[in-house]
Amino acid sequence: MTADQTSTKPRTIADLGILLVEDDDFTRKLVGRMLQDLRVRAVWEASDGADALDVMRRRDDVDLIICDLEMPRMSGLDLLHALRTTAGSGVADIPVIVLTAHREAETVKRAIAYGISGYLVKPVAKTDLIKRLSFALQKGR
Repeated sequence: MTADQTSTKPRTIADLGILLVEDDDFTRKLVGRMLQDLRVRAVWEASDGADALDVMRRRDDVDLIICDLEMPRMSGLDLLHALRTTAGSGVADIPVIVLTAHREAETVKRAIAYGISGYLVKPVAKTDLIKRLSFALQKGR
């Protein structure tokens, strides 16, 4: 994150640049469409945590990540760990909303331990998405 970005934090949902990390094509396209309907500034897509890290290396304008937990190659929890342990860069503080079919307390607790900004249970409802995005804007990480 550049110095300019820290001074211009997004104030509304429309200001957000969102990285959507989901291995299921249908779910990724559905949530991506919801985000476009909400007129967010930009949406980038990744099919797993490794692809997401690749996007993060190329972009410095990602404001928020929506991430599935169970994915091949690199899971959402592994991605969270990689982001939160990257010292000296702005990626450690990027708000993350977990997208999951899991309702098990243990999985959610592990994600919360990494400082997530919220979670969405699949299938995602647009009203829930709006609530989580709004909360992440108010709270930050």
